[in-house]
Amino acid sequence: MNNINEYISDVVRIDGDVADAINKSKNDFYDKYEYLKPDIEKSWLEEKWDSACEWCKENWQSIVSVFVTIVIVVGIVILSISTFGTAIPVIAVGVVGAIVGVSGQLISDIISCAITGDWDGNWQSYIGSAIGGFAGGVLLLLTNPIAACSAEAAISTFFGENLENITGGQKRSTFEILFDTGLSTGTAAFFSVALSKITGKLSKILWKKIPVFKRLSGINSYDASFKMVITKLKQGSIKKFHYKTIRNGVISGLSGGTLENIASAFFDGIKEWYDEWRE
Repeated sequence: MNNINEYISDVVRIDGDVADAINKSKNDFYDKYEYLKPDIEKSWLEEKWDSACEWCKENWQSIVSVFVTIVIVVGIVILSISTFGTAIPVIAVGVVGAIVGVSGQLISDIISCAITGDWDGNWQSYIGSAIGGFAGGVLLLLTNPIAACSAEAAISTFFGENLENITGGQKRSTFEILFDTGLSTGTAAFFSVALSKITGKLSKILWKKIPVFKRLSGINSYDASFKMVITKLKQGSIKKFHYKTIRNGVISGLSGGTLENIASAFFDGIKEWYDEWRE
């Protein structure tokens, strides 16, 4: 009986030693050839790490693009602050630009939906519009409206579509993103030039004919009031702005860019309809 117990004990010990040796050899092999390790052998942390690495590998171009865009926007802000010596006017025009950008995106999505019958708006494009609008608003302090409008369209499209790639929205190739960015930049610049005079004349007509629109044009317009405050902020004659400054800027931006937003929206809607029809 004692011999049997000793035999069983030896078998258990030897079996444990063999198991330890096998596991050690297996771990040594996987340490050397980690890419051969099957998923069933991986820990939870290893699976998550592998998934993160695979995600980065698949989306590295869009990740870099988003990062570069953020760096560019931050650079624009820093340049503006260093130019005027204060961040207050930069914040004011940036916030106004972001609100106007998101509002313009909403108008575009509504019109596009009316044309195609499908709602193509997504949260990525609205974030892109907010960032692009912020940058475009700040650029108004440094450049002219056409350049600012073009930059806003470029940043909004480039950032939004790359963000879609990263977050699992619609997947686009680098060529498609660059093409869409160039197209939106070109159309924004074209409509900004082509429709600016019409917008000005329309504002004057509405101002004269309909009392509720009396602040769309003239020396007491929303645009004039907003620009006056921004100028004073840049000069340092005032140190802060009221919420009405944001209101005036938003109304001015929306009224001044209404025809451009509508025209761009129709253009985008027709493009979407054509792409769906071709498919």
